[in-house]
Amino acid sequence: MPDPILKRRDQGDDVVLAQDLLNRDGAILDEDGDFGAATERAVHEFRRKNGLLDIGVIDSDVWPLLRMLPEPSPTIPTRAVAFIAREEVGGREFYDTHAVHPEWPGGDSGVTIGVGYDLGFQENFEADWRDLLAPADLEALRPWLGRKGDAVASAPSQLRSITIPWAAAWLGYVRRTLPQQLALTQQTFPVDGGKVLPPLCLGVLVSLVYNRGPKLTDEPGSDRRREMREIRNALSDGNFASVPNLLRSMSRLWPISNGVHNRRLREAALFEIGLQAA
Repeated sequence: MPDPILKRRDQGDDVVLAQDLLNRDGAILDEDGDFGAATERAVHEFRRKNGLLDIGVIDSDVWPLLRMLPEPSPTIPTRAVAFIAREEVGGREFYDTHAVHPEWPGGDSGVTIGVGYDLGFQENFEADWRDLLAPADLEALRPWLGRKGDAVASAPSQLRSITIPWAAAWLGYVRRTLPQQLALTQQTFPVDGGKVLPPLCLGVLVSLVYNRGPKLTDEPGSDRRREMREIRNALSDGNFASVPNLLRSMSRLWPISNGVHNRRLREAALFEIGLQAA
């Protein structure tokens, strides 16, 4: 049976498959089975990149190229890889219009580029980015290495001339930052040796560590890391089913209107999908 031709407003499992394959190439789409504006944009971009006629249709020219794309991570599924990137940058359109320049997220963060790459905490900046950025941009970013908090508040205005194209941001993410965060997650949340955590669930934990870091201890008088410890304990006991509710409980730390509050809820839902699939 030939592959279907997919276009705007199509829906269904074939669209979900296409979205998953496009996400291997950095489209970071929500795999909702709805061929909407974001999917059409991704198709246009993919066709241009591969020298095809610039129309927003997935046809017999596109399907074979999509199926040749490798998974961006050997450990967690593309759905999780795309989910983390989408949560970090707000989607492709938002990245291109708001996050394409170096920024400072506030708090104890440093200058951040690409998909949550924080210059305040990264020690291998040169190796990570020398083949992705122009020498002049590397030189301009170098003085901000290791600096955090209010000391970098003025950085975005000073670095406004630097643009991090999405292609560079994606490669920096899947080649460098994601493997780092995956290793950190596995160290932070060891699993009962007799059980295997579903890969999508592991991806959710990577999202958590990517966003909050691996710290498990609280400052005196605080319990902000309580659920982090409880998740560690649940995993070490092989009690995977309790993790979604712990993620939902953790959302207490941010106002309902805050994006991180809702990120915890989305992580909980995705963890449950991973458990059901397994």
